[in-house]
Amino acid sequence: MQKNHLLIISLFQLLLVQAQVPNISYATPNVFSVNEPITPLLPVNTGGNIPNGLGITSYVGTGIQGDIIGDISIAQFNLPTTSNFDSNNNLLVVDRGNHKIKKISPSGDVLPFLGTGVMGSLDGPSNVATFNFPTSIVEDSNGNFFICDQSNHRIRKLDTNGMVTTFAGNGIGGFQDGAGNIAKFYYPDEIAIDNADNIYVADYYNNRIRKITPAGIVSTVAGSTLGDADGIGNLAKFKWPTGVCLDSWGNIIVTDYGNHKIKKIDSNGHVTTIAGSGMGDVNGSALLAKFKEPLISKVDSFGNLFIADFGNHKIKKIDTFGNVTTFSGTGIVGNNDNELLLSTFNQPSAITFNVNGEMYITDYGNHKIRKTTYYDFDYSIVPNLPNGLNFNIDTGEISGIPTTISPMTDYTISVSNPFGTSSFVISIEVGTLTTATFENSQMQLYPNPIQDFLNVRSSEIIRNITIYNTLGQEVKKLIPNQENFQIDFSTIEKGIYFLKMESNDTTTVCKIVKE
Repeated sequence: MQKNHLLIISLFQLLLVQAQVPNISYATPNVFSVNEPITPLLPVNTGGNIPNGLGITSYVGTGIQGDIIGDISIAQFNLPTTSNFDSNNNLLVVDRGNHKIKKISPSGDVLPFLGTGVMGSLDGPSNVATFNFPTSIVEDSNGNFFICDQSNHRIRKLDTNGMVTTFAGNGIGGFQDGAGNIAKFYYPDEIAIDNADNIYVADYYNNRIRKITPAGIVSTVAGSTLGDADGIGNLAKFKWPTGVCLDSWGNIIVTDYGNHKIKKIDSNGHVTTIAGSGMGDVNGSALLAKFKEPLISKVDSFGNLFIADFGNHKIKKIDTFGNVTTFSGTGIVGNNDNELLLSTFNQPSAITFNVNGEMYITDYGNHKIRKTTYYDFDYSIVPNLPNGLNFNIDTGEISGIPTTISPMTDYTISVSNPFGTSSFVISIEVGTLTTATFENSQMQLYPNPIQDFLNVRSSEIIRNITIYNTLGQEVKKLIPNQENFQIDFSTIEKGIYFLKMESNDTTTVCKIVKE
């Protein structure tokens, strides 16, 4: 892991990105006419987003730097770097800052797995062994585990008897190929393992990709001195490689942190750049795209490559056609669970997948493991709307053609997000408010639609008139105290309006269209 200082966020910035409960509202009151299509009513949300579809949620970790095991709701980590699933579907989290490996069982319990928490390089039983800023763990076909013990410059092994030994690296930072006990690494970062149990090492400060056979023999696959060059074997150059993973064809995918690029080593040792053109945050064609300090990459079951774009606080995706897109994250530092492109991260460092294809993200700066989830927050309404009106549970929209008269009724609409529920009471009445009805009754309103003046003819004295817009806001108020008069609409904007007309005995509401 690059030795960058953790970004310090002010309390004010943290408050800005805090998730909020929704705050929905509708135009109210609403008076509709029987057998007339209504102008659809849509909610206005001034609170937290209401996610629907694929998104990000916090899986484990309180977000507070610490060292607590137990239920996932209380567990704490200290700058976790990577996580991987073992053959029993336990999620193994490399808790770098605590010098430990922790295990999350399928039932959601966070348990100790390796390391006492004391910084050191002691071999022995799993509950006695010590590590020095470990960064990565993999499992071989026989159930042995291998740990990249970065600051000890070693690859350690946990066998099936629970004993930890040094598998490769003599503990002195440097470069040397050969047998495991004489080989040297220099701050190795991530390891990956192939189907033949060969281990590949992103040897960070040696600017090389190394290979360790099951017999413990270390060799260099590619790389030499610090630089940026494609080519075969030692003609290729990397700058602080941090990540290695394997695709389905056996190619080694290298995350070239210092060059802000993704490179590939084929079976002939030929290194080519497959994505990235320098530091930045640009999507598009792979070779024109830009990353910022990408850390770890992982290939999904469909051949898509996902990158923890550490410096951009995003997860990027390279599809099988070579297009780079943002998979998740806004680029703003934060800890917000939401839809994919509305979620925020704090220096995401690694990605892995479970057997169902769900993505788990090691959120380094938030001391958490996040995961993909499917949000399905539906709107609800109580009681049911009048006949002919429809309620869309996905959007909260009210639309349709009312077919029956209904008195003014209050309807409670509710919706939730991960942080709470918002409710709003909307009032709806359905009456016989068509133009033809008024013209044949004791009251006539014409013309409708109007341009400047509305004529009112009534058999009763109209005491008060209030004009509302479709948001339920009062636009104009009149006290005519007459039976026959005009209302001046010349200064009122075009749109749909409701007139509430009050006499001594009755109150009538009608709809007017200003053209």
